[in-house]
Amino acid sequence: MKYVIHKDEMTPIERMTAFVQGKEIDRVPCSPFLGESVSSIFGHTIYDYNHDANVLVDVAVKSFETFRPDSISFGPGLQGIPEAMGSEVVFPLNNTPFINKPAIADYSELPKLRPIDVNKDGRIHLFLEGLKITLDKLSDKVDVGSSVGGPFTVAAFLRGTDQFLRDLSKNKEEVHQLLEISTQSVINYIDACLDMGIAPGIAEPIASGTLISSKNFNEFAKPYLKKCMDRIIERTGGGATLHICGKTKKIWDGMVDVGIKSLSLDNAEDIQELKELHGDKVRIIGNVDPVNTILRGTVEDVYEEAKQCIIKGHDNPKGYILSTGCDVPIGSNPDNIIAMMDAARIFGSYKVNINDFR
Repeated sequence: MKYVIHKDEMTPIERMTAFVQGKEIDRVPCSPFLGESVSSIFGHTIYDYNHDANVLVDVAVKSFETFRPDSISFGPGLQGIPEAMGSEVVFPLNNTPFINKPAIADYSELPKLRPIDVNKDGRIHLFLEGLKITLDKLSDKVDVGSSVGGPFTVAAFLRGTDQFLRDLSKNKEEVHQLLEISTQSVINYIDACLDMGIAPGIAEPIASGTLISSKNFNEFAKPYLKKCMDRIIERTGGGATLHICGKTKKIWDGMVDVGIKSLSLDNAEDIQELKELHGDKVRIIGNVDPVNTILRGTVEDVYEEAKQCIIKGHDNPKGYILSTGCDVPIGSNPDNIIAMMDAARIFGSYKVNINDFR
């Protein structure tokens, strides 16, 4: 089927500036979650992406030039802070880094853990350096952001995820002690970003409703997420984005209560339901299926799913941003990423009535 791809009438920075101010914009904003997964498109390995600030900058700049998203963001990922605190990370040449050995095997080792020094520990300084350079290069063209693993996920990667989840019932006091330390590390990164004018988003995949109960979320994840969001609110006057993978409906109330500005929704959940329950409180971001649609699908598949997302999200009272339900997978066809951006121009333009596409 032939679609009309309406030409952008605003630059990304113009669009997002007007969007956050509640003013009229030319189309629905679109920001797929790019980052290390698109490194190979620009001639870099994922290993180099995680070890070279110049590569971080190059991927960010070329991602913007190639795809023209409405924001560009990168950060130390889920492994960056745990590594800086002593966990051993393996870096495959062209795959996602993973924790090989957690920092502590037993809670008797808790005293050796210290909140990170962002300028000295691990690779954190590389990401901060890369963000500073990227801001210099792109801040007049596009919003530059960052993201970081949340306190619950950091704690899990310091202890070992399986053991940590068992500890929620067996070693509650020690879990809270570990969470206090991990939270301060996350806040230290948040402060470094805020010093540059960036309010970083938080990713908490281990706090997913797929992995833990809502009771455990409220007891072990929510209080520490709130401390992080409170710091952002204290320094900026508003919250930031929270992304939790998998099934999250049973914890939406808790996620919203943390004080977030935007809720990034995994494709496992429904935008319409979130809008009806919490659309008057939070901006919605999401949620095209990154694997079945972006990685494995055709351009037509991308158009169709993005259209359904826009139909559901475009009239959210607090705003809507078209995005992927999680990171764009490694090996995705660049044409599908471009198609997602074009879907915002086809179905999300002010020149069309989205109801005509239902």
